[in-house]
Amino acid sequence: MPPYLMKTCRSYRDAVRLCWELRRVRRMTQRQLAADAGLIPQHVTDYLNKDDKPSRRDLPARLIKDFEDVCGNTAVSQWVAANSVLTVLEELQASRIEA
Repeated sequence: MPPYLMKTCRSYRDAVRLCWELRRVRRMTQRQLAADAGLIPQHVTDYLNKDDKPSRRDLPARLIKDFEDVCGNTAVSQWVAANSVLTVLEELQASRIEA
């Protein structure tokens, strides 16, 4: 995903919606997404809803890969990585110091 598009995501939910908006199969419905990614259709509606009410569900981290595989891009993973407190390398370095 190009950096200029990632900069438009202010939140995790924005990244999930961007991933869906830029899906590989343009005519795919949310119901098809749910079936292909093994998601619950009613939950998909929450993940992609434009209103960010606190009652809306977020895409669980364990389902990011399946969601991205069906959509055909890695917008969610890129957003998570860019907004992580520590990079993988930093975590490895920290674990060596503690050992």
